[in-house]
Amino acid sequence: MAPPRKKIPCRKGADMNEIARFISLYNQQGLHTMAYLQTLQPADWQAVPLHSDTLFLGSRVNTITIGTLARHIISAERNWMQALLQEASDIVPPMPDAELARTPDGEPLIAAYRAAHQARLQDLAALREADLDRQLRFAGRRQTAMGLLWALYSHHAYHLGQIDLLIRQQGLLAPEYMEWPETERVIA
Repeated sequence: MAPPRKKIPCRKGADMNEIARFISLYNQQGLHTMAYLQTLQPADWQAVPLHSDTLFLGSRVNTITIGTLARHIISAERNWMQALLQEASDIVPPMPDAELARTPDGEPLIAAYRAAHQARLQDLAALREADLDRQLRFAGRRQTAMGLLWALYSHHAYHLGQIDLLIRQQGLLAPEYMEWPETERVIA
């Protein structure tokens, strides 16, 4: 039986350890993504990038839209976190989530994103310090679990950039990146 998972304390400012800093930044990124999604009108969700045969999301999604990007972020982060919590040694790309695929764009998808974000914060709080140094294989390379978390963060930022581009291609003004909601305390 695995030892009970302890909550990692969140420290302030320069006294933060790496996981506390990660959780703080990850939370701000998630809140910022929700701010992006909440600016959209119903028609905005189906905007596609300027045509190019190279714009697709892996082998399973042939058309990038804001909705497909949001669903992909939710699925990938859930998959990676579950693999970390289950102490998997290999992380594989998630299969499409049928229930999430049926979630309509707009407020239902924002609510699904919000719930997924809260679940990931709980998952992160369940990680132990020893979990973070564990080595695993992802994308054909060995890395630590903490390294995978930073990859998860950059993956989210990559797709948030695509969402930003889709918003701007429609002539809409996207929220300013890194003008995160938290202003009263040091976030990282």
